[in-house]
Amino acid sequence: RHRESQSEILLVHGHQADCFNYCFWRLSRFLVRYFWKPLETIVVRDPTSAAKNYKKRITIEKKLIKWVEEKNRMLIAGHTHRPVFPSEGEPPYFNDGSCVHPRSITCIEIEDGEIRLVKWGYFIKKSGAVYAGRQLLDTPRSLPCV
Repeated sequence: RHRESQSEILLVHGHQADCFNYCFWRLSRFLVRYFWKPLETIVVRDPTSAAKNYKKRITIEKKLIKWVEEKNRMLIAGHTHRPVFPSEGEPPYFNDGSCVHPRSITCIEIEDGEIRLVKWGYFIKKSGAVYAGRQLLDTPRSLPCV
């Protein structure tokens, strides 16, 4: 619950909407560790990964959005590695994106009664100096979003 607005915000990893990774997590872990990881070294994509499989990612996002609409709750998730920041009037399903890129991460920040999608990464100044910085990726929204 957000202290100022009293908005209820559910934070989940997102794998809960992915039956294979949630219900069969032991099998999934085994396949990723001993089967898909070695195959990825020769450029075979892991079809069990929501981050690497477009259809799976869309299916998971649809399930999460359906939950948001049915429960009339705000949801912040991850798992798909695709940042989502809904516009006004859209279901309040947010995805923080990814923190595994080599030069940047995306994240959700909640501060001063607003929610925003930001990117932290390496940037280059006109002088050529490299620095770590923050970039706002979308217009902040006021809480509550429901």
